[in-house]
Amino acid sequence: MGIGRILTQTCIECAASAGYAQLELEAVKDNGRAVGLYKSLGFEIYGENERGFLSRYTGYQTLILMKKELL
Repeated sequence: MGIGRILTQTCIECAASAGYAQLELEAVKDNGRAVGLYKSLGFEIYGENERGFLSRYTGYQTLILMKKELL
């Protein structure tokens, strides 16, 4: 339905209007759809945290650290 894309684009626009220089986020590495969405909106990977998220079902998961420059 594209709701995630619309919400993320709106957040980017609001942050830019408020004068923010950069946005940062984390996504679970195995969540390829989320990582792909963020890349398509201009976010770049700048690192990983191998034990960044502890799932009660799968144990520790790697987080991808992403940023988008606004200025």
